[in-house]
Amino acid sequence: MNYNKYDKTKDFYIERVHRDSNYNTQKYHYHPYYEIGFLVSGCRNMTIDHSIYFFNKGNAVFISTGEIHKGYPAEHNPCAIELVNICFVEKYLEPFFEIYGKKDFLSFFSNHIINIPAGRYEYVKNLLQKMIDEHKKIDELSKFLVKTYFNELIAFLIRCSKNDCSDIVDTSNESDEIISEAVKYIYYNYNKDISLDDIAKKFNLSKSYFSRKFKAVTGFGYKEYITSVRLKKACDLLLDTDNSITEIAEKCGFNDSNYFGDAFRKVKGVSPNKYRKNKGIV
Repeated sequence: MNYNKYDKTKDFYIERVHRDSNYNTQKYHYHPYYEIGFLVSGCRNMTIDHSIYFFNKGNAVFISTGEIHKGYPAEHNPCAIELVNICFVEKYLEPFFEIYGKKDFLSFFSNHIINIPAGRYEYVKNLLQKMIDEHKKIDELSKFLVKTYFNELIAFLIRCSKNDCSDIVDTSNESDEIISEAVKYIYYNYNKDISLDDIAKKFNLSKSYFSRKFKAVTGFGYKEYITSVRLKKACDLLLDTDNSITEIAEKCGFNDSNYFGDAFRKVKGVSPNKYRKNKGIV
């Protein structure tokens, strides 16, 4: 989905998306709403926070609010894909929170990727098509039917997740496994001064090889990834604390508050101060 096209005045959105095998221009992003994606055809890699996943035909991906994510062509099998994406606000999940509680409900999707049994693939495709059709507002009952089909879908995905054995991207290749570990290290040490030289040496790889492999496996450039994590943490601190901009920059690994401001404006379109003043609405 082109997340910039999401209409923030709506609480539910569904679309069908086609990408060719060379499509790799999606920027990393995160948002205050939930997203579910279904891969109708093809395969795709996804980086979500600090984990790398292989997203194949018949899989669903569940992305919670605030999770950094980016989809990109599978390194060893770039191909055209067809996706159906659903974006929705939290109130659509409240019936399930009442049954399980929010924490337990979200635990069903903590692995992000859900395998849909081959025998139920057409069932899910038909359910999605019903939502797409009703989302066009056929009549006064369309909104009710969209919610009904959505509830059916979530209930089905919960059942699937209980038997789901999906995992992160295949790390049988030793260098892929090293990159996966490097991503986790960066994610949990974003506030430290970690240069490309430092991280390459830590994992006993040359700087040039690490840089190329990191991009191929994660879809992110090294600087792009560490900056994305730092800016996400900065956004949280801007909204949840009274720390000064300089303090937040330092806590998030930016040694220069001016550079932090420039990087923040480039991604969010506003200054850190304005982002805080607007309570995160940009």
